[in-house]
Amino acid sequence: GPSISDSHCVEPCGSVLAPGLLSLVAMTPRLALLSFTAAAAAFAEARNKPNFVILFIDDMGIDQVAIDHGPYGGELYGYTGENGTISTPNIARLAKEGLVFQTWYSSFHVCSPSRASMMTGRHAVRSGVGVPCGFAPHCHFSGSNWVFTAEAVGGLPLNETTTAEALKGAGYTTMMLGKWHLGQREQFLPTQRGFDHWLGLPASQDNGASAWLPFDSYWDPYQPTPLALLNGTAVVEQPVDLGTLTQKYAQAATRFLAAAPEPFYLYMSTSHIHNPNSAGAAFCGKSRQGPVGDAVEEVDWLVGEIMDELRKRSDDDTLVIFTSDNGALLSNDKQGNMPLRGGKTQVWEGGYREPGIAWGRGVKPGLTQAIASTLDVHVTLLKQAGVALPTDRMIDGLDLTDVLDGKSDRLHECYPFWLDPDARKPLDGLAAVRCGDFKAYWRTNGEAPPAPHKKGEQQPPLMFNLREDPGETTPVDPRSATYQKALEAISRYRDAHLATLDIVPDQIGLGSDPRYAICAAPKSFPRKCSLTPENWSPASVCAVAA
Repeated sequence: GPSISDSHCVEPCGSVLAPGLLSLVAMTPRLALLSFTAAAAAFAEARNKPNFVILFIDDMGIDQVAIDHGPYGGELYGYTGENGTISTPNIARLAKEGLVFQTWYSSFHVCSPSRASMMTGRHAVRSGVGVPCGFAPHCHFSGSNWVFTAEAVGGLPLNETTTAEALKGAGYTTMMLGKWHLGQREQFLPTQRGFDHWLGLPASQDNGASAWLPFDSYWDPYQPTPLALLNGTAVVEQPVDLGTLTQKYAQAATRFLAAAPEPFYLYMSTSHIHNPNSAGAAFCGKSRQGPVGDAVEEVDWLVGEIMDELRKRSDDDTLVIFTSDNGALLSNDKQGNMPLRGGKTQVWEGGYREPGIAWGRGVKPGLTQAIASTLDVHVTLLKQAGVALPTDRMIDGLDLTDVLDGKSDRLHECYPFWLDPDARKPLDGLAAVRCGDFKAYWRTNGEAPPAPHKKGEQQPPLMFNLREDPGETTPVDPRSATYQKALEAISRYRDAHLATLDIVPDQIGLGSDPRYAICAAPKSFPRKCSLTPENWSPASVCAVAA
């Protein structure tokens, strides 16, 4: 099929692969069998290492999944499927058989910085991912957004070591499915960053026009061309049919799990439940929570397909971690983060705190109050695989192993909340810090604090006891001894954390360039870059309104 390259927007890039699900499915096993055979021979000695499956959902809030609260004795909040309007039986089973995290944090409040952190175990401020480009001409109108555009010049720096690169070097077969959002130029794509195989979208499902975003005039630089589906570096659909995308992911995942030699690493990064809501025909109108609920229920089906195939292998050999990149977007689902305050793009708990479930090898079922993070995924996988962590850089993640097997209920004593990950202006960027039960804000954004406080700079810092008040409704009295003692510990951590920062090249600040937008069929007419024009009128386009 057409290949991604820096010139692909200007000239055709080769023959066009016949579009559609059959062509896509046919590619996957053929490539997989060749690679799997080689991997099995080359890495036979590594087969006693654990397998890993990461289920990473886009924009999922802590209350959008429904699990049984009965086993936890009233200690669990969230996880209600928004009071029973969303059904997630497969995720509920995962929770029943696994360990549920009450306090699982993302490393950032939007996509690209969060994903950079999970892939490296390092806060985004260390990789230069997430500083808004601004309004200079080279920013191409990207303004104050923290994520890579569809024309991004930069990406996750090549001197960062990804989880896939580290595991591949230890004999793992690696596969990614779904959303990437760490740079769409070829050198930044998953197959250049440690993954043997990748089928997915370069960024969010609103980062390109489709039947779900049928723009007559494209919005640069976030939707400059139709949304593309890639297999490796080959464009196989443009625009992609979002209504069948989750089915494609399920087929590719189950075929991988059926054929992959051990050890393997599957990173399933769903395109749901980012807007536009785009559930397939089987789920359209199924949820009482409307289109966003339909999308969540299709995610649950995908989880079920993957877990059913995985259970055919061995429960003892694979660690599964289920979580999200940031909270639910309030304009898409106002209730998705309840009972937490705020949502995606905000440093409130609702922007950072996500559902978190671990299952399988080394996991003792139950509930933990440990403060854990997506940063810990990288470290835990490498530690369990026997891979040494880099010693030439700061690693922020911690090893989850003792929490997973019930030996400890403590992990991060303190945790930082970055609004803008800019080491050049760290006092402005580091908005809040949590130590123990207490979280102090020097700055808030988005939803306003409880009255009479105003959003923005907070002097003295606004503080909440999150164990007693997870919804951040009642600030701790700054005149109290409790406040003073907590602020002393929080301030010590804040100063120490800031002292570890180095100024690094700003990746999003490199801006956007129309030459780097994906365009597999530049001469198509009347809609440019339409490799699969039939996908402008797919068989099913579920309602997209939230």
